[in-house]
Amino acid sequence: MKHILKHPATNAACVSIFTAFYALVFILTSGKVEIARILYYANQNQSLAEGSFWFEWSRFLAAGHHAYIAYVMIAVTLLLVFLLQSRRRLYDEYHVARLLSCLVIAMFLMLMAIASFFILVLFDPVGIVEKFTLFITIHWITVVFADLVYVLVSKEK
Repeated sequence: MKHILKHPATNAACVSIFTAFYALVFILTSGKVEIARILYYANQNQSLAEGSFWFEWSRFLAAGHHAYIAYVMIAVTLLLVFLLQSRRRLYDEYHVARLLSCLVIAMFLMLMAIASFFILVLFDPVGIVEKFTLFITIHWITVVFADLVYVLVSKEK
């Protein structure tokens, strides 16, 4: 595992693959009538739900604006890949250990987020599409920005 993590290209490839998947899903589903129809909160009585976070998030998705989230993910990932590819050397043992620590922390936070998502859905199962989309958005943008911060901090001088 440590041997693979020494290569910045491994980091770039992993982040790029997941970003491409999420961005593709977000872009392909934006503006689709079928998606707008299955959103729970956007289809509720506006006078009862207006102003609530879930209603506004659902309207955002129904309008197809989650494509903009995909564009942000793509832009940050491209910046990250550029920075990773501009690195001339492999990471040393210190950087690999630091990256492993970051991955362990990210995994712990992801497990906490999954548990929170589960509790959220368990106590209020309506609006699952909105909740799952928010979970994926927060999770992946956090991963990409954290990786970008790691790359900037460990950039060779």
